[in-house]
Amino acid sequence: MIGGTALLLGAALAGGALANKAVNSFVLGDIERDWLADELEFDSIHPDRKTVSLKSGQVMRVFQLKGQAYETKSFEEEETLLRNRTNVLHQSAKPGVTLRFFGVKRMRDVSFDAQWPSITLEEIGKAEQTLFKSAYSVSWFLVVQAPSQSLLIKTCKNLTSGFSSYGAEQVEAAELPDKPCPLSRFINYLMSGELIDELCSPSANLSGNLPASDLHFDRTNGTIDSYTPNRRRTRVIGVRLWPEQVSGLLVSRIMALSGEVEVSQICKALHNEKSLALLHRQAAEQRSSFFGSAAVLEEIEETSESLTNNVHSLFETQFQIAFRARSDEDLEVLQDEITDILNKARVTFSLETKGVGVVWFNRMPGRENLLRPLRMFDINIAALWPFQYSPEGKYTSPFGDRPVRLFKTPTGQNYAFQFHIRDKKESAGNYLVFAPTGTGKSTLIMHLLSGYAKFPGVRNYIFDSEEGARYMIECMGGVYQGYNELALNPLDMDLSDKDGQHSAHLIMRAMLGEVYSSDMDDHIQAAIDNAAELEPGLRTFNNIYNASFPARSVIRQEFAKWINDGRGRDGIYSHIFNSRRDQIAAYLDKSFLVGINMNKALEDVVLGPAIIAHITQAISRAARTSEDGFTIFVDEAANLLQNAGFRTEILKMYREYRKRGGLVGLAFQEPGALLNFEDSHGIIQNTQTIFLFPNSKAETEDLKALGLTSEQIDFVKGGLEMRGGRQVLLIKQELASNYNESTILDIDLSGLGDALRFYRAGDNVNAQLKLLKEQHGDQWLTQL
Repeated sequence: MIGGTALLLGAALAGGALANKAVNSFVLGDIERDWLADELEFDSIHPDRKTVSLKSGQVMRVFQLKGQAYETKSFEEEETLLRNRTNVLHQSAKPGVTLRFFGVKRMRDVSFDAQWPSITLEEIGKAEQTLFKSAYSVSWFLVVQAPSQSLLIKTCKNLTSGFSSYGAEQVEAAELPDKPCPLSRFINYLMSGELIDELCSPSANLSGNLPASDLHFDRTNGTIDSYTPNRRRTRVIGVRLWPEQVSGLLVSRIMALSGEVEVSQICKALHNEKSLALLHRQAAEQRSSFFGSAAVLEEIEETSESLTNNVHSLFETQFQIAFRARSDEDLEVLQDEITDILNKARVTFSLETKGVGVVWFNRMPGRENLLRPLRMFDINIAALWPFQYSPEGKYTSPFGDRPVRLFKTPTGQNYAFQFHIRDKKESAGNYLVFAPTGTGKSTLIMHLLSGYAKFPGVRNYIFDSEEGARYMIECMGGVYQGYNELALNPLDMDLSDKDGQHSAHLIMRAMLGEVYSSDMDDHIQAAIDNAAELEPGLRTFNNIYNASFPARSVIRQEFAKWINDGRGRDGIYSHIFNSRRDQIAAYLDKSFLVGINMNKALEDVVLGPAIIAHITQAISRAARTSEDGFTIFVDEAANLLQNAGFRTEILKMYREYRKRGGLVGLAFQEPGALLNFEDSHGIIQNTQTIFLFPNSKAETEDLKALGLTSEQIDFVKGGLEMRGGRQVLLIKQELASNYNESTILDIDLSGLGDALRFYRAGDNVNAQLKLLKEQHGDQWLTQL
């Protein structure tokens, strides 16, 4: 949540400016004059490629700011940032300095082309591409105007230092005339409302750099028609009076709307001496007037004290919102949404009609006659402009030059998701998912893992629970089978190889569960040696049992569960690992998307870990001959971690599988289910991505143990103010480099339209799937 601050003297000082009718023309600007007949104030770009001369003799520079992510910041962090912004504005409030703040939201095509291995994923991919062709990006700008070069440089140094945490950088002109010029691009934007990335700067004279922009102003309804060259319709809303409290949430909510919006504010630093003289006169009038107000007098005196003690600085400001659309219908919708936000914030405003041209050109330096001036302190301006930013994600990974999937954030921006943090080979991309039942965990994970299908050769392996992902896996072109339908034999490998022996050893440890102790290692090794003496096809636990384990020993009793003794006594797991030949490698190679239904095995602290350990070992061996990469996801992993052997294997996977192009993910109902285990710290340390679904029952102490801030905890517990729709907290971390980034993702997939039908789960749809296969054979997928 973005904090706010009390707004002092907004009405009193505005009233003082407008009280004398004779000065209305000076304060408001004369809306009868023909402002279109004037030339633009921009003159030329200086050799430093940063400074722009105005025809009035003043100079200006432009900053672009990246911003700060506030969705998950603590209140204390927000307060610190607010104080910092206030101090920067206070230090910049020199006579003659004018600051112009801009928040610009424009449509941006972030979609991408991709080749998909199935017709269903092709449909999903096209739906995603269509959705993100009309995505949006948000940019923050700050224009500094001063009467002299020395004052401009001093102010810019202060802003560069003070706003460094927001990624503030001065916008420069291109070095070469045939290269895109960021400075000309922004100046052209002020004129036309269009950010043209490829705009060049063939000369230092700005009048020769800016393309023609056909603007038509309708003073009856306040609509601006622009043709650059596509037609856009724009309107402007001006703020006439602020409420007692202002907050950056106002700007953030407007910028989060689905549409092209600009929020801007002109801030002219005022002489403290002149302001004090005006305040003293107003205080005297209040004291002497029969209708004087004690409350207003107290406010005036507090303001005078702030200025006298140089605690705060005063600015004359004009705040406005420009919004545009292709059609009148879309323009009306956007206008209704903006006015609804302003009304709820108790902001007094007007749709600019007769003066629409004045407020449009007031956005440009050199136009200082404000139409709706309101005086504000530095702290109030700082509160309005938190420069909210949502991380944009990453478009490349070790697997390829496309994001896994695209999402939207609550700020209306886009997020390119990757499991990895870096795109270098052998970078880690492990993840954890904390989600209660019924929150859409399987849908999200399948949406993400199926996104890897665009990268040829990347394999995805899902250890599923209760067939929760079966429908999605098979619909997307993958294969799905129950663990008890697979022919498995952990001993059917090259046991003369040290890696093979090590794999068999780890699996046998998992088969023993909590009974395992280190003094059993010699017996395990003897069993492996006995198996190595047998021909392939004969290396089964049934065949080595009697010769490998001492009579009446604990290890013999435990392994009895895994064998058929030939005398009619079958162990409870005897059907699992006694196939003559292990066929798991052939099954894993059947598709890019492989699902294994673990069913009740995930609840069994012996069976589940042993099966998964064997299959993941097979995946790891297959990865030695391929550089394409793979992913492993284990659902409902809490019970599995009770198995000491499995914990050892999982730690190895989280630490080592990146070297073979692999990434691993585990899912839990809530964080405590992982944190209860002594090895949890090692897993978390080697995790790069954490998904936290809303869970009102999550323990606060568990969330703190994951390193969550108070604001992140508030989101998970269900109290974040900007929440709405289906959202998940995403945390990206790399402890070795101290990298940490978090955002909130909108995981509502309804924007995919008809393709959403592939994201279903449950017994009913699984039965429909079975019926389709019976009716249409190999062509069943075309019937979906």
